[in-house]
Amino acid sequence: MPSATGAAVPPRDTALAGAPELAVRRRERPGAPGAPVVLVHGLGGTLEEWEPLAALLAARHPVYSLDLRGHGRSGDADPTLAGCAADVARVVDHFGLRRPVVVGHDLGGVVALLCAARRADVAAVVNLGGFGRPDPAVVAEHLGMAPDQAAVHAAAVHRFTVEQTAELFAPMPAATFERALDACRGDPLGLPGAVLAATARRAAATADQLVFPRPGTRAVRALFAELAERDPLDLAERVAAPVLTLAAADPPPPMPGAPARFADIVAAHTAHALARSRPGSRVGAVAGTRVPHLGRPEAVAELIEEFLAGAEPPRRR
Repeated sequence: MPSATGAAVPPRDTALAGAPELAVRRRERPGAPGAPVVLVHGLGGTLEEWEPLAALLAARHPVYSLDLRGHGRSGDADPTLAGCAADVARVVDHFGLRRPVVVGHDLGGVVALLCAARRADVAAVVNLGGFGRPDPAVVAEHLGMAPDQAAVHAAAVHRFTVEQTAELFAPMPAATFERALDACRGDPLGLPGAVLAATARRAAATADQLVFPRPGTRAVRALFAELAERDPLDLAERVAAPVLTLAAADPPPPMPGAPARFADIVAAHTAHALARSRPGSRVGAVAGTRVPHLGRPEAVAELIEEFLAGAEPPRRR
């Protein structure tokens, strides 16, 4: 999607002073007609993961992406949802963004909702897959399981997800990390390997021939524990601004060691999230990828633009 001038909008990186220092990337085209957009990555991600979508959205919008605390090149701070939401608010305030649209993936989707719940000036939220942990009641209803059986399956899926994610952010030899980067570049899931590699590289701290992927296992577990205590779907219903909820339509790929019915439970949880919409908000599923903003950025940009064209101003409460 070219800019209105026919040229790409170049990114500029900024270090936002404060506690913690925040790394921000911005694309600002003078006279851009659309609302400013703030992009918030998922758990363990960095602002690099937004590059395909940011370049498209910059045709009409000033676009700002950031590394959350403890991620990428931002400074360390307590790994809490409230702290991450405060990071987003600092970006909004520092750049004087009026009626921003906050777009988040995974953890970033929950952070976007939380930021909108705390600020009346957020014009709209786009939540890509920030749905929290599987609800046993939802699993029981969608899959026809007894409640106790559903609780066991849902807990197993959540535990597996936490452990698999935490393992990714454990220290590793530099040679192992480089092999992982090579695997990213040849990713078989149809995702942009160069972007995945750039994200991994940006998240890596090195010392003594070891690589310490940020935010590290302790922060991953802390954020998962807090996410487990919060229902993002309930939070979305309390946000005044319109919300676009997006999910991947494709099932997750086979994963070694995954619990029984892992894919079925993920699908049930996703279907439940897409069914919980309210007036003024929209839902959508993106086929052909498990990570829509990476695998299908053009489709996601189009859905966002259509949503914003019909979004109403936030309701005052």
